[in-house]
Amino acid sequence: MPHSHKPQENWFFTQDGTDFLPAKGALGYWLPGTLNGSAVASLLALVLEQRHGEPGLVPVRFSVDLLGMARAEPLQVGSHVIKSGGRLRLAEATIHQNGTLIARASIQFLRETHAPTNPTWQSPAWRAPHPDMLAATKRRGSWELRPIPADHARVDRTLSVAADPAHGNPPVLGALSPLENRQTWLFVDRQIVAGVAHTPFTRLALAGDFASPLAHSSEAGIDYVNSDFTIYAHRMPVGEWLGFEHVGHSATRGVAIGECWVHDLDGPVATINVSALAQLKRG
Repeated sequence: MPHSHKPQENWFFTQDGTDFLPAKGALGYWLPGTLNGSAVASLLALVLEQRHGEPGLVPVRFSVDLLGMARAEPLQVGSHVIKSGGRLRLAEATIHQNGTLIARASIQFLRETHAPTNPTWQSPAWRAPHPDMLAATKRRGSWELRPIPADHARVDRTLSVAADPAHGNPPVLGALSPLENRQTWLFVDRQIVAGVAHTPFTRLALAGDFASPLAHSSEAGIDYVNSDFTIYAHRMPVGEWLGFEHVGHSATRGVAIGECWVHDLDGPVATINVSALAQLKRG
């Protein structure tokens, strides 16, 4: 169990009627007075699960479009079911601010059933050290990290040209900045809405935006801002630790896509795919 110090306001939002009011922890990196992607995306996830989830329905796909930088002002969240049947449910949620659409998300639930008799090949387990065996880094935003040593990397992420810290944006990854170090255990304890406990799904959704800096940062800093992310999960994570593994980044003329694999202590859980645009930090 992590032993990180909790800030006084350990949540993104408080709720006042139909409005969600941002707290200090929801503030973002790119522009003063705006909210971070984790706060916006996780609020959509919380609303979708609360309003449209039920036992036996697995949220296999959660896809977020970040359509603009939300201001640190009240947000309104709407949702509706697009399709609901015996085996599948599809729902959508939107966030508006002062009448403007800021973000939207869709979620596909599939109902659990019996597995086929014949086995199929499954992704191999992640043979990484248990988080209790690893040192914690300084808390970064909404999460505590336990970096996994480079000798456990399963992907060759070498680069022939060294990054120049004099160019680009400030770094955000700390000990994870070297490419060979882009695998870590991550623990989330910040509540999305004050007084509302996490579920396995909301914990995964809150951490989903972390795939962007992990996949899109150079060794010197992050020069891409993500416009979306999509989580595909075959089950919900068990326990509080999520293992992130950077497995893909491709970019041409400032347009990038990235991929991370997510594990828990029992094995593979999900993949996260994220797109991004080159961006200079302002303010």
